[in-house]
Amino acid sequence: MNIGINASALSAQKGGASFYILNIVNALAQIDSDNKYFIFTTKAVKEQFSNLPSNFKVIPCAPSKTLPRLLWELTFLPLAVCKKYKIRVLFSPNYTAPLFHPGLRSVVTIHDLSFFPMAEYYPRSRRIFKQIIRLSVKFSDRVISVSHFTKDDILKYIGPYEKKISVIHEAADVKFLDEPAIEEIAAVKKKYKINREYVLFIGFLEPRKNLERLLCAYSMIKDGIEHDLVVVGGQGWWYEQTYRKVQELGISDRVIFTGYVEDCELPLFYRGASLFAFPSLYEGFGIAPLESVYSGTPVLASNNSALPEVLGDAAAYVDPYNTEEIASTMRRLLISEDALSELKKNCGTVRAKYCWQKAARETLEQFKLTMNK
Repeated sequence: MNIGINASALSAQKGGASFYILNIVNALAQIDSDNKYFIFTTKAVKEQFSNLPSNFKVIPCAPSKTLPRLLWELTFLPLAVCKKYKIRVLFSPNYTAPLFHPGLRSVVTIHDLSFFPMAEYYPRSRRIFKQIIRLSVKFSDRVISVSHFTKDDILKYIGPYEKKISVIHEAADVKFLDEPAIEEIAAVKKKYKINREYVLFIGFLEPRKNLERLLCAYSMIKDGIEHDLVVVGGQGWWYEQTYRKVQELGISDRVIFTGYVEDCELPLFYRGASLFAFPSLYEGFGIAPLESVYSGTPVLASNNSALPEVLGDAAAYVDPYNTEEIASTMRRLLISEDALSELKKNCGTVRAKYCWQKAARETLEQFKLTMNK
């Protein structure tokens, strides 16, 4: 059958959803040579889909700006583009699925429902996604949830759609399993002027990631540890308050902001870190801390949302709203080699649970199920 994949949400500065799109496409290419795939994307990122087999075709036809893209996804894509390429199943891997899709089946992936319980952490312009997610779940034939936690949230906030929801866990890229040379780690530390051991955070600078409490916790223990705090990631919304907090706390000499970095540098940051700190207020899965687990770097994570489900025994958990607990746990881990070693030992067991090829096989099964509906 002809399968369409709406990859229009893939961006140059990639976050969790963009990594999901790339990895699930590449994994489907590895396991499925029978069906034909049409990848609908923007011109700006079409080159990110390289070296795909002959049964995959990249069609750069999507608008690049958000509002025109949303309208295109809901109307022109299902009614014109899919008709042109005789698509039987349309896979929407990033929340937005068409409300009307005559002549084809629809499968959508929901990554999290943070817009529902945490609307105040988003600009008003983004809150439209609450309605988009609600309608995408309602009108799709199958819904993929990336965690059991997200499935429970769909049932809680949207409605009783349990029969069409399947939980398919994501994975981290296999590149994080490779152990880089010491010289490579040293080079990236020199590039970003990291002169000490360090605690690492990776993610967009936005309120939901809880960076302000992490900064406060770090300021409470910095004089008793040798580690700097390295923050890797692009600017989200209201990022200015993060920079202001660093100045208010007087820790600018111990906190390093790298900005967005190239994909090839991420494994080096993880491997060079003593601890990955991720006290996020809400995660539907948590790709960044799982990448750290793949890299063998222990994680300090929130005890809420999907993080305990995903990270298992490879993380030490804290209440993300309790700054003192974040601080004391971070300090305990950094001064106790035994505590870090125990978490590091558990990384191998946890990462063995995740595989993109497994996710692709289960996703392909969802495509087949829609045809039997």
